[in-house]
Amino acid sequence: MIAKARDLQNNILLTTIRKLGDNSEESYVIFDAKKNYSIIDWNDSFCKLTNATSSQILNKDYFSMLPSKMQMTTIEMIKEKVHNGAMVKAKLHHNCFEKPPFWAEIQALPFQNNEDETLFVLLLVKDVTYYHTEEFLICLEKAMYEAIEKDNPFDKKMGIVCKSINEFFMPYVNSMILIKTEANQFRVFTANCNSSELSEISDCNEFYHRAMQEEAFILAENLEEIELPLAHKKFATSFNKRSGCFVPIRNQQQQVIGLFAIFHNHYPSDPTFVVNVFGKIGSLVALAYAYAKTQKKIWDLAYMDITTGLPNRHSFVNRIENEKEQGQRGFIKILKPSEFHQVVELYGREAGDELLRQIAKRLNENKNEHNEYIARFTSSSLIISYMTPHEDLTNYDRRIKELIRQPFTIVGKQIYITLKTGIASFDKDIKIADAIRFADNALSYAVNKSGTHMEVFTKERNDVLEQQMQVLNHLSHALKNKEISVNLQPKVDLRTGEIQSIEALARWISPTLGFVSPAAFIPVAENAGKVREIDTQILEQVLAWLAERQGLGKKLVKVAVNISPDHFYYPQFVQDILQLVQKYNIDPSYIILEVTENIGLVDFQTALAIIQELKSYGFKTSVDDFGTGFSSLSYLQRLPFTELKIDRSFISDINDAATLAIVRSIIQLALNLGMTSVAEGIENEEQVEILRALGCTVGQGYFYYKPMPIEQLDAILDV
Repeated sequence: MIAKARDLQNNILLTTIRKLGDNSEESYVIFDAKKNYSIIDWNDSFCKLTNATSSQILNKDYFSMLPSKMQMTTIEMIKEKVHNGAMVKAKLHHNCFEKPPFWAEIQALPFQNNEDETLFVLLLVKDVTYYHTEEFLICLEKAMYEAIEKDNPFDKKMGIVCKSINEFFMPYVNSMILIKTEANQFRVFTANCNSSELSEISDCNEFYHRAMQEEAFILAENLEEIELPLAHKKFATSFNKRSGCFVPIRNQQQQVIGLFAIFHNHYPSDPTFVVNVFGKIGSLVALAYAYAKTQKKIWDLAYMDITTGLPNRHSFVNRIENEKEQGQRGFIKILKPSEFHQVVELYGREAGDELLRQIAKRLNENKNEHNEYIARFTSSSLIISYMTPHEDLTNYDRRIKELIRQPFTIVGKQIYITLKTGIASFDKDIKIADAIRFADNALSYAVNKSGTHMEVFTKERNDVLEQQMQVLNHLSHALKNKEISVNLQPKVDLRTGEIQSIEALARWISPTLGFVSPAAFIPVAENAGKVREIDTQILEQVLAWLAERQGLGKKLVKVAVNISPDHFYYPQFVQDILQLVQKYNIDPSYIILEVTENIGLVDFQTALAIIQELKSYGFKTSVDDFGTGFSSLSYLQRLPFTELKIDRSFISDINDAATLAIVRSIIQLALNLGMTSVAEGIENEEQVEILRALGCTVGQGYFYYKPMPIEQLDAILDV
């Protein structure tokens, strides 16, 4: 019977884990942590990602799908953390079936039983090869431009490229760059500048000559079977590399200027990936090569986007600054295709570049004025300047819709797109950098709208940004002068209407700014690292009030104080709180510390230790706004919270059948875990009746009491 009950519990847990996996909308597997990490469930997305069939996955040790030899430390770290019940994220190589490996970002969520044994692990897997490669290429491009700006020697630039390639493919690859000379020889460059065995000059033998004639590259499985210079073979052997890939380096005119010699040990890779990556790296090599020949030409290229042929952001800013200095006024537009990232994910980064190139071409073909300048702004957007004091945006809207009426041809496929535009004006009083920032801000609003849409940056939005800066500027002064005060809102017993406990809410009335909403100053405080100080001031005011009532022999009521994640994980958090209650001689049982539901996902083991320590001293703990974040049931059942607060968004919509089901589940969950369920935002009798029927015992909201000053609550409690 015990075994059957355990199997039933495990099946229930697996069902919950599957739902979490399905809700994540990511590729996932579930493996049994107690049975050699054998895979017991997965979704179709994981099969597609790894090119696997169900029979190939079932009961397979998941970690055998990771190239373990070079990633052993990371794999052991993952195993250790999941066995300790901690969530873990990692980025590593992931194998496929009959396909090259990919870079994966994995997120492992362990689920444990009551004996703290990890039973199952939900592992979300995301292919981040594109982003990993993108980051590498961006960093390399940045390093190359910095070397060019510093006018570093050509050999140092090539050393940067080789070192970057070696680090990106580490430990699979060691690279060499061969650049043609006018004497039909090669200049040889590696990341190991002190390699005395390599000559700086090498002959262009028959094999290298043939490799340069290749459209893509030559793959040599065994270096001993091809004709390479002896020094180059020794170079490869010194790094224990037995194979090689030889990729032509072409300049912008598609003329071959040299070769990449990539020495490896059968590093499996998609040929398209090799062509694309080394094509882009080759563009940087060609750029440095051209600079070495003609400094003026490279200066011009530094102001071009090498993937689209469009002017880049630097070119754009320089040109518009010059126009502005001549008294010109105008508009700046940032234009982004909504489907850019889907195009890149489906067809590759070059397809995204081609889409932007075609959009820019259509814009240039359909412009009515010659005083318009188009450049690439980011990897996914264009930036346009229009020099005019006034612009009819209706005409622009019509022009954009006409521009996308016909499909774009990308990699032989016709695709339709929508375009988002952020628009801002500039004149003698508005800096170009500010105008670009304003247009970018407007674009962030536009991307959240459906269809083709444009947003104009308004003074109101600027006022919001200025208000945030004002709040930040006054916040330190407010904390120093203790301007942050407390309002109290009772939580009542839904059966009797009696006050059961109280929530302390921060309020700020600034002598300069007036009333500042918590929705405005709390996020600013969090970003500025000052929210811990606000938490402490609120708690101290609450303790002083309780101490005053205690000294007068009046009734004390438990008070809940919100604690930010930054404060919660502060190393001295528990001791600081304990010292405060001891300072005011208040029993810790009168203090409820409220945290958000995602607190355990940050660092479960630390959160568990903190909450257990708080409990040992007598403090109560509460999960605030439950249901609005992502909670793992496996950690929620292990964290000894006292309260589970149901977010007000559910209460306001409780008449909806689906919402009602969620509220019922949360109340039942709290009951099963031995917690008190607290409904926030109650506004009418109907909501009270529903909550009572569902078994909720405590609530708060305007139906009972609004937040009030301490003196007003004193009068209520003293009746």
